[in-house]
Amino acid sequence: MAQDYSFDVVSQFDRQELVNAVNQAQREIVTRYDFKDTGASIDLGENDITLHGPSDFKLKAMIDVLQGKLVKRQLSLKILKPGPIEPAAKGTVRQTLELQQGIDDELARSLVKQIKLVSPK
Repeated sequence: MAQDYSFDVVSQFDRQELVNAVNQAQREIVTRYDFKDTGASIDLGENDITLHGPSDFKLKAMIDVLQGKLVKRQLSLKILKPGPIEPAAKGTVRQTLELQQGIDDELARSLVKQIKLVSPK
């Protein structure tokens, strides 16, 4: 009976929409007055987005710009897992946002364990 009614929940995002959102955010950061000549940049990797900024305040503003572009492209903000803000060269700061698709094994195990505790057979 479970085979008839089981389904898989897929949590993926459209990679092309992500690329478009990052490119739009990068263009806005380059043209904005408060980011002129600061060396602020957004780099899209295979599984992460790296933001470089002159200060914590500017880095948070960059994240706001990126999140706004993601929302306009109908991408969930839950795909971003922010890492710590790290110091970088020449007094700048850097933050890596990990891209998440689905849930990892550890979280899945803990969810299954919690569900079994709540509703025993």
